[in-house]
Amino acid sequence: MVPDPATTSLGLEYFCSDGDRLWEMDTEELVALGRRELAATGLLRGEVVDGTAVKVPRAYPVYRIGYREHLDRITAWVRTLDNLQCVGRYGMFKYNNADHSILTALLAVENARGARHDVWAVNSDTAYHEIRKG
Repeated sequence: MVPDPATTSLGLEYFCSDGDRLWEMDTEELVALGRRELAATGLLRGEVVDGTAVKVPRAYPVYRIGYREHLDRITAWVRTLDNLQCVGRYGMFKYNNADHSILTALLAVENARGARHDVWAVNSDTAYHEIRKG
């Protein structure tokens, strides 16, 4: 993802809400914060040569008491649509880590090519393994 093989790409993720000081920071402030935090952790050997910020509002679902009943109703209806594959956090309104979100997309592509994976089964239990069988 980077043109120079002597460099690497790092992503830092900050959690906040609309209106928080962190949310209101501009790109330069966020990159400077990231530089300071990388230096403080000792994880970075070398220098940060560039940076940018991408703000994603409502990147994680917010669960409220009683949400499951409503989500189950919508999910049941969506499952009746043969030509729709829901993937990732936004598409499934469920907290998937990046690996789970990517896996749902990969399974959906396989479904589009004839497979019959249940993408809703990804990360459906409280204990999961990051290993895909088959």
